[in-house]
Amino acid sequence: MFRLPLCPHCGTVYHYKDTKKAAREKHHTCYHCHKEFRATPFPGVIVIGGIMLILCIGTNLLLLSRMNALNLIILFGATIIYILLCYVLIPFFVRFVKDDRDERKRR
Repeated sequence: MFRLPLCPHCGTVYHYKDTKKAAREKHHTCYHCHKEFRATPFPGVIVIGGIMLILCIGTNLLLLSRMNALNLIILFGATIIYILLCYVLIPFFVRFVKDDRDERKRR
């Protein structure tokens, strides 16, 4: 499940950078077979986001309980690390599906 998406028409593997670009554009054309598809987020991305949020809050609470002096820069740094980790993992939770518009054009 933790892999980059494939073209729904020809099975071409998309690289990390290409997946991010396709996810931003929503509708994309395969560079191999030249057919259109849509990029949609996996339903599990909300679950992963919730887990990351809980881990971030838990880490911040742990840091607060273990530090003698409150240092907001350390808490801010821990939060930024979790946000960046979520941002980096987004392309692994994108799925490519066939575009219905492409099928209707042929008919």
